Amino acid sequence: MSGSESEREVAKAFVQLGFYLKALNMPFTVKDIYRRAYKERLGNAYSDDWIDCLTDDPEVQECLEEPFTVYSVAKTLKEYGHAPINYALYRMIRRLDIYYSHAYVISIAQE
Repeated sequence: MSGSESEREVAKAFVQLGFYLKALNMPFTVKDIYRRAYKERLGNAYSDDWIDCLTDDPEVQECLEEPFTVYSVAKTLKEYGHAPINYALYRMIRRLDIYYSHAYVISIAQE
């Protein structure tokens, strides 16, 4: 992956977040969250095509072998200027009436 350190860290956080969403069988993807967070803000400059490229990048995919938590993902996104992703995720989860304990139990049930 080319790009700055911050771009690599954000890409890794997106892949890790995608892992959690899939593991919890959530009805939305990272791309959905990104769209919710940025489409209106960026207007005509909005593009989410680059998110599809993350699955093809072995360097980014290796991040799934590193230890990570939902907290570390949210912290990384906030530190690198992507707090709107966190807020969009919180709103989307809240609309599903899912709270931390629900998500935790759903994850355990799927093991």
